[in-house]
Parts: sequence; C-alpha cells; structure tokens
Amino acid sequence: MQVIATNAIRRADRLAIARAALSAVLLLLVGLLVGWLCLGTPLISAVQPQGRPTAAQTTVGIVAWAFAIVVPAGLLLIGVARVAATIDAVLSLRPGTVASRLAKSLGPDHLAASSFVLPGGRRIHELVLGPFGIAILGEVPPPSMSRHVGSRWEIRDGRGRWIPIEAPTDRAARDAERVRGWLTTDDRDFLVRVYAAIVTDDRRIQRTPTCAVVAPEELAGWMAALPTQRGLTPARMTRLVELIRSVAAAG
Repeated sequence: MQVIATNAIRRADRLAIARAALSAVLLLLVGLLVGWLCLGTPLISAVQPQGRPTAAQTTVGIVAWAFAIVVPAGLLLIGVARVAATIDAVLSLRPGTVASRLAKSLGPDHLAASSFVLPGGRRIHELVLGPFGIAILGEVPPPSMSRHVGSRWEIRDGRGRWIPIEAPTDRAARDAERVRGWLTTDDRDFLVRVYAAIVTDDRRIQRTPTCAVVAPEELAGWMAALPTQRGLTPARMTRLVELIRSVAAAG
C-alpha cells in the first residue's frame, strides 16, 4: 500500500502549545516565588501581632497566613495541571494513523493519506483509497483529553476547561460528504463511493447510519468486506491518486 503521511502540525497548534507551556512555567515560578517570600523571609512575621493583639490584628494575622498557604499552593497546583494538559496536547499531535500499519495486509492497490486539507479548508484526518472507493477514517480524541456520554462529547482545553465538540462519528460522516463533493467537482460523470468510519477500542461509541465504528484489529477485514466499485477503472484510480497527492502536498 502506498502511504502519504504528512502529519504536519499546524502553526496554530504550535502556538497554542507554546502559550500553554509558557503559562504553566510562569504559574510554577510565581507560586514558588510567592511561597518563598511568605515562608522564607520575615514578610509574614512582620504583620503578625505581638503581645495581646486586638481583634483587627488577629484578623490580619489569620489573613496573612491564609494568603501564605493558599496562594502559593493554588498557583503550584494550577501550574502542575497546565503542565499535564500541555503534555497531553503534545502527545495528541503525534502521528497516530492506523491505515499505515496495515500496509502489508491491504496490498499495493490501496493508497493512504493522512492529515491533509481539502480545497475550502476542511482538514481530513485519514483517507484510504482502494477498489471499493474511498474510506474516511475519523479521529477520536485521546481518552485523557476527552469524555463523552452518548452523543455528547467534550474535550479539555489548555486551561483544563471542558468544552463541547462535534462527535467523532458525525465529523467523519461530514468529512466523507466533503470528500464526495470535492471529487464530484473534478469528475461529474463518475461518483466515487465514500465510506466513513472511526477506529477505536471504546465499545461505548455506537455506529450511526452514516458512520461505522471499527476496532483496530477489525479494520483490515472491514475494508476487505467492502464491495468493489464497478466503474472505478485503473485510469480513474490513477486520477484519484493524483488528486489526493496534490492536496496532500499542498497541505
């Protein structure tokens, strides 16, 4: 199987990771600095009441100690959480395609391409071209950065907040529609079959009428079971390969 793996990390992704890493380091440094100022210097002792303190002096002393304990600890905890989130973000951007691992089982009449952008700006996670047509393999967020209940999905951003996202099955189905529409503009006389699937071990994710859910070890068998598309001649296959290579190179 031919493999086109760009796996290019976008500049926006790099900037987001850099900002998250910088904020994490600053939080840790500020937390350590405030902790040292409060506990390693006479700063807190200077505001502590001496002798028989009044109610106001006692309140000031309590607030000062609370500040000395809570603020540095809070900054350090938030900084550590940011570091963990940044590490998860970096790991999620590493190449993680599944079709490239099936090069031997799929044979030379298949082509796989990953992480490329269609004309119009739609990013496709992974695509496999074969005698059956085209299979779009959608992306599933890492479990450490996502959670879902039914069709509702959320992902954790760089600040540790949970924000709603499109369900992977819905996104893969929409990606398939975009690919189908893109190919139609190139050849109006032939309609390539385009399938959508996501590859995951999470059995809680249910297939939909427009998107299959396949375990990693079942992917090769699933593709082999797809019916061969009549009319997908060698000449049309060559043209599809050229189109896919052109957008992958542009991405």
